[in-house]
Amino acid sequence: MYERRVRLALGKPPTVLQIEAANSYAYVATIANRLYITEQTSNILKRRTQIFAAPLLAETRPLKKARYLRRWARRLTEFAFSSEDAIILAYGSFGLDVESRTVGVDAIITTDNRLAEHYERRHAEIKNRFDDMTVNLPELYARLTLPQVVTTATVLTFV
Repeated sequence: MYERRVRLALGKPPTVLQIEAANSYAYVATIANRLYITEQTSNILKRRTQIFAAPLLAETRPLKKARYLRRWARRLTEFAFSSEDAIILAYGSFGLDVESRTVGVDAIITTDNRLAEHYERRHAEIKNRFDDMTVNLPELYARLTLPQVVTTATVLTFV
């Protein structure tokens, strides 16, 4: 999203993935109560050129790391996710919205087709491992669920 805004300002056409991301973002913004980004993404955007970053920061809320996020991310790497992908997926279940005091999100939307396909392919195993972990956690965490992982292309099929 940020890079698309920069490219447009420079008079360059955005890439296909940037267009797809922008269109799916616009659609989801009309139907979702809240849009989230990771704390890391928020910190990166705060250091970027504000004319491009400020609108994204204003439209989204950063998720903080809830107590078991890192543990879940480590377990996700056992399913052959990269550490970066595992953190994103872990935020989906253990990301904390401080303002609303909620944990987890319904869906993670990504341009990474490989991530979405791998998650879907291993979903049953991941769910079993997630259930095994959360059953032993305090009640607040025991009610958590796994997010859906949806590509931007899939989101655009709903439009």
